[in-house]
Amino acid sequence: MRVLAVLILFLLAAPAAFAEVGATCGGIAGVTCGDGEFCKFTPEATCGAGDQSGVCAKKPDFCTLQYDPVCGCDGKTYSNACHAHTAGQNVAHKGFCPGTEIVPPVK
Repeated sequence: MRVLAVLILFLLAAPAAFAEVGATCGGIAGVTCGDGEFCKFTPEATCGAGDQSGVCAKKPDFCTLQYDPVCGCDGKTYSNACHAHTAGQNVAHKGFCPGTEIVPPVK
């Protein structure tokens, strides 16, 4: 029992695992990406559901003002996929999310 308590304390004290751009993220291990990055999933991965893995990608520095609404994996509507990625979100599907308004672009 004491060994189990020590193991739990060690796991809680260990720093979180951060992956670099291009590295695998998400998945059953829940690996997160570093600052300025997000875990980009393929469209087939349905926003990382079911312990799907993605790849760490750099958040865009800027986006065009093209209006092509998408529903982010967070359930918010963005003016285009680039703005969703800037917010660290993947695109769940094209078009508006049900019952939402468009999120203003990140400045």
